[in-house]
Amino acid sequence: MNYEIRRMTIEDIPVVMELEKEFFSEPWSVNMFLEEIINHESFVLVLEKELIGYICGWEFSNEYRITNLCISKKYHRQGWAEKLVRFIIAEIEKKNIYDFFLEVRKSNLPAIKLYEKLKFIQVGIRKLYYENPEEDAVIMKYKS
Repeated sequence: MNYEIRRMTIEDIPVVMELEKEFFSEPWSVNMFLEEIINHESFVLVLEKELIGYICGWEFSNEYRITNLCISKKYHRQGWAEKLVRFIIAEIEKKNIYDFFLEVRKSNLPAIKLYEKLKFIQVGIRKLYYENPEEDAVIMKYKS
């Protein structure tokens, strides 16, 4: 299967918003994605000309925070999220940044297992970080 990972563009936002609304109870707004495109790193995964996922994140000094990751339900459990995370780590390490953080819903065991497979470790809990429904976040860290 032919795929590419490239920077997110304004033209990608309608499809990104569809995925965002499908998966998240508190979806990001169009303006939040515009902010990502302009000021941070955001990438999309395109498979056979179909945008099937995206990943976003922010640099902070010598750290990087993965802020959003989504893969279309149709393509779950096929390794695409792993490809996106590995890609963003490789891209950011080119800037000599080696510490990565993220938060994930405590109940999202498939995501936690993926991050652990990628050598992220649990380093803390953010109490009631998520709303709708209220839930704690697991803070995870990767250091290459």
